[in-house]
Amino acid sequence: MGKAHLTDTIEVPAPISTIYTKLGDTFASVAQLGDISAIDIRAMNPHVRELAELEAGIPLDLPFIKRRSRSGTAATAGGRSAYDIAKREKSLGVSEVSAPGEDNPRIRVYHATTHGGAMPDEVSWCSSYVNYCVEEAGGRGTDSKAARSWLTWGHDVPRNDWQEGDIVVFWRESPDSWKGHVAFLVNWDGERPFVLGGNQGNRISVDDPYPFRQILSIRRG
Repeated sequence: MGKAHLTDTIEVPAPISTIYTKLGDTFASVAQLGDISAIDIRAMNPHVRELAELEAGIPLDLPFIKRRSRSGTAATAGGRSAYDIAKREKSLGVSEVSAPGEDNPRIRVYHATTHGGAMPDEVSWCSSYVNYCVEEAGGRGTDSKAARSWLTWGHDVPRNDWQEGDIVVFWRESPDSWKGHVAFLVNWDGERPFVLGGNQGNRISVDDPYPFRQILSIRRG
């Protein structure tokens, strides 16, 4: 799906699936499920690194060894950037289906690019949307449904070097929460940055969902 075709491959650790924590789950109990250590779980899931304990409904990636191209984090292929793909998807008018038991198949496609595979459109899909755009443009995403997974992607960009199309990671509820939002930067001249993202008002849109103080990082591949 738009990935670069490279012959040089290496074995690297990567998640096999995304699980969602249940009431009563702990780092120790989840570690047993994945046959890894609690420390490794925190290392692979940056959105939970600072949490003292788990709460229900947190997405967590668990690992196995798979083959992956020795590619960088470049997000362009055939002259199209991830941001170009994001704008194309917006032009399709993608939004969640409100009817019970029905999903927008396009949103399921976004989810399918992340570990855990296709999910209903009511599952938070901002990260899946960004991941789809990055990979469709030939880059390597985070393969995670968790917005804060993008905190380890590419490199941090200082505010004096921000560019349209950079990836913005916000915190939600509190800076220490596992919750977040990720989208593409559009404009930052006003009181709040405008971003192009999925799952904004249950659709792909350009909006100013959070103030500057809720930005955790601006990322660039």
